[in-house]
Amino acid sequence: LWPEAYKMIFDIPIISNLIFYPMKKSADYIYSNADEIVAVSETYCNRALKVNKKIDKVLTVFLGTDLKYFDECAKKNKVVFNDDLIRIAYIGTLGHSYDIKCIIDAIKILNDKGIKNLKFMVMGDGPLKQSFENYAKEKNVDCEFTGRLEYEKMVGLLCACDIAVNPIKSGSAGSIINKVGDYAMAGLPVINTQESEEYRKLVEEYKIGFNCKNGDIEDLAKKIKFLIDDGKSRKEYGINNRKLAEKKFDRNINYNEIVKLIKGE
Repeated sequence: LWPEAYKMIFDIPIISNLIFYPMKKSADYIYSNADEIVAVSETYCNRALKVNKKIDKVLTVFLGTDLKYFDECAKKNKVVFNDDLIRIAYIGTLGHSYDIKCIIDAIKILNDKGIKNLKFMVMGDGPLKQSFENYAKEKNVDCEFTGRLEYEKMVGLLCACDIAVNPIKSGSAGSIINKVGDYAMAGLPVINTQESEEYRKLVEEYKIGFNCKNGDIEDLAKKIKFLIDDGKSRKEYGINNRKLAEKKFDRNINYNEIVKLIKGE
C-alpha cells in the first residue's frame, strides 16, 4: 500500500501527511475509478473501498503459490538433516519491516534455560543482513544466514525445518504476505508476531500455530518452547497449515476466480 508502506520508514506527524499527500491523492483516484477490485487481502480491499462508492463486492485472492510446483521442488531438492536440532525458519527480505533480532533474543532466552538444540535458519537477503548476522554472533545464537537462494532450493530447505516464524514489526502495512503462503505449503507450524488481524485470525481459525505479542521476546520464547516440547502439537499445527495452503494459497485454484471476474461470470 502506498503511501502507507512508506510511512513505516518516514512517519513524522503532519509532515509525513503533507509529503505523501500527492501519492495518497493519486492512489485514491485510481481506487475510486476502478470497475472491479482484486486484492491480495481483505485489508487491502477495504483500503480501496474507502474511496470507491460504486463497487459493492470485491475479490480477495491471496498471492499464494503453485502447489503442484512447490511439491515438485520439495521432492527434487529434499534436504535431510541427521541430527537432533530443532530448526526455526525465516524466509524473505532482511529489512526494516522484519524483527529478526526479536527471534534471536527469544532463542537466546531458551539457550540460557538449557535448550541448546536450536538453530535459526534465515533464508533471504536485504539491507540489514550484516546487522542481523552481527547481532546473532553477539548473542552467541546458532544462526545460519544462507543469503538469497533459488526458489527451488529454498523450498527444499524450508521443508526440512521444524518451525516457521513470521516476525513483522509493529505498524507494518503488510497483510497476507508471500512467506506465510510458503510456510503453509511446507506444512510448518507458525510463530507469528504480525499485527494484521486478517492473518492472526487465520492462525487461530485453522490452528496453525501461535500469535504472539509484538516485540515481546518472553512471549515468543514461551510459545517456541511449547512447540519444541510438544512434538505432537507441532505436527498437528503443521498439518493444519498444509490444509490451509490447499484451501487458500494454491494459485491453480484461487486465480481462476480472477478469470471469472474478468469474464463477468
